[in-house]
Amino acid sequence: CGDVAPKIQFFVSLYGSFDQFLVVIKKTQSLLAMNVDRVIKPNIALLLQCGLSVRDIAQLCSRVTWLLTFNPERVKELVLRAEELGVPRSSGMFKEALATVACTTKENCAARLDFLESTLGCSKSEVATAVSKKPNIIAISDESLLRKIHFFINEVGLDPQSILQRPVLLTYSLEKRLVPRHCVMKALLAKGLLKGNVSFYKFAQIGEETFRLKFVDPHTDSVTGLAEAYATARGGSVPP
Repeated sequence: CGDVAPKIQFFVSLYGSFDQFLVVIKKTQSLLAMNVDRVIKPNIALLLQCGLSVRDIAQLCSRVTWLLTFNPERVKELVLRAEELGVPRSSGMFKEALATVACTTKENCAARLDFLESTLGCSKSEVATAVSKKPNIIAISDESLLRKIHFFINEVGLDPQSILQRPVLLTYSLEKRLVPRHCVMKALLAKGLLKGNVSFYKFAQIGEETFRLKFVDPHTDSVTGLAEAYATARGGSVPP
């Protein structure tokens, strides 16, 4: 088609490179069939009005590749739903809130909020505050949330308020991150090798390389089998 080349140029400019455009087009092949002036540009203009930069929009639409193909009226609805989660347009979390509501129905969002409230025994306002900090927790399945909450309360010893104050904890992998790091924390505590009041949140939130350099590698001699136990736990088996 004669208008394909200008469209490709437009999307390459938006996504920053031809390679990134290819990643997106493979996921959403209908992108080139959309009317740029009537659909794509009005959606971009709306997202710009929400305070997102062109780079933010490109990142958002690389994750939710079909977002730009929505009817502009539907995108307006998604913006309102993101705000209803308690995430203002001025927040750095607004992009994440948009990505979440674009992938989750309004009914599922409401059900997930009710689930968190009943499972944690907290008020609606407490859950709403947690969601405003980390909107994508409402995209996590009930089963996954329940397993993590039980782990935090029964194994780590956190109370519901502590979980809600650090909602990012709910987004981490239980098998690959939370359980293995808790195993290391317990081993170091048992040997008296942790200085100060180190919280589990600190153990969970730092990057993998930094975690190994700070909490695993320096103690391989003083805690026999620590590295192996950590690797085993990350592989899905919790050592005795």
